[in-house]
Amino acid sequence: MNLILHNDIIKLQNLVEITKETEPDVSYAFILDRNGNVIVHTFENGFPLALKNVNPASDEQSIKLLDISGEYISDIAYPVLDGRIGEVHVGISQTGIRDTIQRSTIVFTVFTAISLIIGALMAFATGNIITKPIILLEDGAKEFGKGNFDHEIAVKNQDEIGDLAHTFNDMAIEIRKLMYKQEQAAATVLETRNYLDATIAGSHDPIFVLDSEGKVEFGNSAFFEMSGYQKNEIIGKSYMILVPDEYQDFVLERWNEVQKGVGKPYETKGFTKDGTTKDVMVSHTGVEFSDSKKYVIIAKDITEIKKIDEMKDNIISNISHELRTPITIMRGFIEVAMGETDPEKRNKHLERAISAVDRQNIMIQDLIETAMGKIKNLDLVFENVDFKDILETSLKDVEPKAKLSDINIKIDLEKNLYVKADQQQLTYVLTKLMDNAIKFTENGGKLEVLAKQKDGFVEVCVKDTGIGISKENLNKIFNKFFQVDATTTRKYSGSGVGLTISKNIIEKHGGNIWVESELGKGTTFFFTIPKASSKQMSFDKYN
Repeated sequence: MNLILHNDIIKLQNLVEITKETEPDVSYAFILDRNGNVIVHTFENGFPLALKNVNPASDEQSIKLLDISGEYISDIAYPVLDGRIGEVHVGISQTGIRDTIQRSTIVFTVFTAISLIIGALMAFATGNIITKPIILLEDGAKEFGKGNFDHEIAVKNQDEIGDLAHTFNDMAIEIRKLMYKQEQAAATVLETRNYLDATIAGSHDPIFVLDSEGKVEFGNSAFFEMSGYQKNEIIGKSYMILVPDEYQDFVLERWNEVQKGVGKPYETKGFTKDGTTKDVMVSHTGVEFSDSKKYVIIAKDITEIKKIDEMKDNIISNISHELRTPITIMRGFIEVAMGETDPEKRNKHLERAISAVDRQNIMIQDLIETAMGKIKNLDLVFENVDFKDILETSLKDVEPKAKLSDINIKIDLEKNLYVKADQQQLTYVLTKLMDNAIKFTENGGKLEVLAKQKDGFVEVCVKDTGIGISKENLNKIFNKFFQVDATTTRKYSGSGVGLTISKNIIEKHGGNIWVESELGKGTTFFFTIPKASSKQMSFDKYN
């Protein structure tokens, strides 16, 4: 205690070295001050930092079994003045205990041999009284030699042979205790390893380990799944094969920072084996293991999160643009109407303002229904409807816009097409498809609407000669808020929810809707509606 208090390094170093040299089972010894700093130690190649906090003893003695380079060592930590001025650590090799057990076995054998010799000499004089316990002693010694320390030598004599048998039994009990403690410690280490392995393997985020040169040493299943590589394809390879060329300088700078201990989580791009690029958030942790530096990397895939953020920005931009446009139109026509003295002209301006109001109301209603999920909970009133009536209603809404763009509308209907549908909702779908066709078709283009009976359904086709849809966008066209041109300077208006609502309405009717298109060559939307059995009108509620 005084040596620690006075920081007498020379005497303390001499103390730990003598301890290690005079005790063959001592693997190491070191002393920490009250702040946890290493004062002296017996390690020739420098003190391993991994031992510093592995077995703290702040107020009482602590013993912990450690696995150091494949050797089991018991670290015994003893606090000095309840840890107020420091603590002493001594590492006891379990190899010595094993040697002790082996030596004990040899002792058993030697004692047995001696006993046998003595027994043989005495047998001539004492006969069976002494011979039987010696035989029992011999058999017990053989069992001990086989490692069966649960065996008990049943010698009841009250003489020297009985004392020897009791000594053997007591030694066997002590050996059993030592073996049990060692097995328990090994089982605890194995259980801890299994727990950590299961935790890492079960993580949904990719986790991998790099050596000091940046080569991959380990990866969990999520890492191999995201990267697309098998273990034998990437273990031992530089992690830079996962980084696109344009990001390698940036990632190398971050790697250098991590090696200096100042690295922070950062966002970058990652490569997969098939060439796919992903957005990833990377964090590093440096650890000491087996006297070498390792780096644990967690790479969280944020590709979908980035897409959602981008979609959110586009949605806000689209809605702001679409809601602002009708308001501007309304204000313009109302201001003109206020200065117009001719009642007829004034009324026309007001009608156009009302039309802009109606357009905005429809847009707001679409957004509200989509946001509240009503499109999936529609209450449809089914009746037998003449599809011609639905078409005529839709034409009234879209023909003025078609005339302004000089778009020719061609109709081709089979006769007596009756469908079982909610007339208002189905009119919404057809109007939306025709309105989109006109919107995305250049002046002088064509629009065709065809309807025919097919396999118990009425199949409707809305075909245009417009700009078309690219292959990568065909699968997204019915997604909520999706627009082919989602920029703030886009040429075409719309909230991006009309097709989503239309798809849900058609599916609620028991039909199907799909699209075929080629960029620059027009688009064709198809949908099917169950055919009505007769002209007689009938109602029923479908929830």
